[in-house]
Amino acid sequence: MSSPSEELPLGLPVLPKGGMVPPVPAGVEIPPEPPDVGARALSVAARLLCGASTFFFLAFLFAYFYLRSINQNHMWRPAHVKPDQALGAVFIVCVILSVIITIVAGRQMKAGSRSWVGPAIGGVVLGIVGVAVQCVEYTSQHFGPTDGAFASVFCAWTGFYLIAMLATMYWLETQVATELRARRTPAHSEGDIEEPDKLIAPGLDAAVFYWGFLGGIGVVTYVTLYLL
Repeated sequence: MSSPSEELPLGLPVLPKGGMVPPVPAGVEIPPEPPDVGARALSVAARLLCGASTFFFLAFLFAYFYLRSINQNHMWRPAHVKPDQALGAVFIVCVILSVIITIVAGRQMKAGSRSWVGPAIGGVVLGIVGVAVQCVEYTSQHFGPTDGAFASVFCAWTGFYLIAMLATMYWLETQVATELRARRTPAHSEGDIEEPDKLIAPGLDAAVFYWGFLGGIGVVTYVTLYLL
């Protein structure tokens, strides 16, 4: 336990240096938050989001095998319910390539290279192309969510996965946009966070980490819905 002189006004103990905002006397304006606090928060948040995504998409995986096992009224998968294998393959290739390219961008950022922006943009473009391909499949397939249990699981699972993909691509795009803006005009340190530009690297790392995890879920989605 820290000494009374090392406590915050509310009596909360101070963590080791960099763990919290430095303590200030009562009535004094709280100083900006150190950037390593925000970096740690981004890292933890990305991993919590991975856990939440696991439980969310696990529901569709369970529904797939459960409904397939009971096959009520032999309506699990009518003969006309056939996802387009070619479009499905293009979709998952776009996802995998996007994940690989964004991982390369993240490693370049950690190595101090300013060229990471190019691979990051390429990863975002490939992700958006993957979303577009899946949307094209929706318009060409000859079944809807009411054509049996498989069709229902297929439409719901892929639909929510596309929403997650779009949100992740937006997250990655904001990292690129923030970096380009910081190169033109560095952020002012007179704000809530000291040296806010230092959060670009952990922000990109968190986004790449989650996108890699979501890409793994995409592989599971493809194998389950297209190959099994």
